[in-house]
Amino acid sequence: MDLNKYWGLRGYAPRPEQIHIINQIEFAFNNGYDNVILEAGTGIGKSAIATTIAKTFEDSYIITMTNQLQSQYLDDFNYMLTEIKGRGNYYCNYGGCCDDCEMEKLDEKKCHDCEYLLALHKALNSRTVITNYDYLFYAGNYAQQLDTRDLLILDETHNFENKMMSLISDSLSRTSILRSYGFDIFDSIMNGGTLKDINSKKHWISICEKLIEFEKDKFISNKREAKKQANAIDRYNRIIVCLNEDGWIIELPRKSEIIENKKSLKVEFKPLSISKYSDMILDFGFKKLFLTGTLGDKDKFCEWIGLNPDDTYYIYQKSPFPVENRPIIKHYFDNMSKGNWRNPDVIRCVKDIINTHSGEKGVIHTSSNQQAWWIKKQLGSKSVWVAQGDTRDATIDKFEKSPYPIVLIGAGIKDGVDFKGDKCRFQIIFKIPYPNLGSTQINIRKRQDPSWYAYQTIMPLMQSYGRGIRDMSDYCITYVLDKDFERLLKQYPKFFNEYFTEGIQ
Repeated sequence: MDLNKYWGLRGYAPRPEQIHIINQIEFAFNNGYDNVILEAGTGIGKSAIATTIAKTFEDSYIITMTNQLQSQYLDDFNYMLTEIKGRGNYYCNYGGCCDDCEMEKLDEKKCHDCEYLLALHKALNSRTVITNYDYLFYAGNYAQQLDTRDLLILDETHNFENKMMSLISDSLSRTSILRSYGFDIFDSIMNGGTLKDINSKKHWISICEKLIEFEKDKFISNKREAKKQANAIDRYNRIIVCLNEDGWIIELPRKSEIIENKKSLKVEFKPLSISKYSDMILDFGFKKLFLTGTLGDKDKFCEWIGLNPDDTYYIYQKSPFPVENRPIIKHYFDNMSKGNWRNPDVIRCVKDIINTHSGEKGVIHTSSNQQAWWIKKQLGSKSVWVAQGDTRDATIDKFEKSPYPIVLIGAGIKDGVDFKGDKCRFQIIFKIPYPNLGSTQINIRKRQDPSWYAYQTIMPLMQSYGRGIRDMSDYCITYVLDKDFERLLKQYPKFFNEYFTEGIQ
């Protein structure tokens, strides 16, 4: 490969390790491998490698987990990438956003200067498109607006299974259906029934058929309402199709919650495994390049997402960041399971760590929002902020920009954040982030394959570790409080990469 022609990052020459990785990827694709997995730590420059490989193909997609990560690519590579996002991200010239098209309401044709359609047309005619998993999934599979390209680059691959699960799964909301159709999907429980009575595919198929009939009986006055009706009917039909397949799970709320008449409740439908459905993303590239900083185990990863391991080439490159700048310190407390994390001794330890790092910003990683708010309450400080839900991104942005020694707490700050330099000088892993065993699907998967459950725990753990070290001169100390960390290290050593384990003291 002529790197002078294809190198993606302007103003910087490729480093030796980047050249080595690019040559390995080129070798794999040229020798018949359809899938290449690159596990490379922060500091390697995976995005520069990805865009370089993309330039060697006739056309390609690069997909990220969020619009925020999409924007990070555009910051460095806007001269070679064309962005496309969901319609809701574009403003209608006649008011509102493109998801709520005013022209459709007036039974008019799409406006000739529609921002979304112009962006889509530009993307379809561009060589390298940057988008996100959600848009590719929906625009490609349902709107059928996207075609297969020569190369598909999947960023943040360690989250692929969870992302696919969220895309494939569906639900029926108690509040939404009550508002739209006037009946309670949990009516039988409210009238003395049991969860066993409604925990059947047949029951929920009949509910979906009832919803379809309600939709068909609606009076439709314009194109926008007709489109919403068609989308609703398609959705209920898809749920019926899924429930008629093997391996689909029904997730019900607790009976006590239903009886309390909680309006936010829903019933969820999800597959036991995503391996049969991963092609709904993967089929958009003849060749696939998977990028991650933490893979765990190549063969297991391939098994769980439905890849042929013999047709998958694996590359590992450790981050160059000095180990002395990123120590992991064990500060264990016994029995942090269930509600036992509500421990005065643990809070005293958290306070001691914060005091040790007086004047510095830090992050506390929890396994639930409940833990985050409990810690904040116990610390009783205005300098402790919780990042969650709709305000997560705004809180993180405020934390990053603040000149004060703020401590940020949350269960959802393990991915997609970049706390370089003084933004984070210490981290506390408060509780090992085990997946929620209140989920029927997760319970069954754990019984069938305990290693899958361990993997789903270890990946976010290693991702948490990487939040505070972002360049060669950066430094951050990570403290682990949950003693269950030791069991995971001993029982599943192959899931931890070298970069992580060498930091443990």
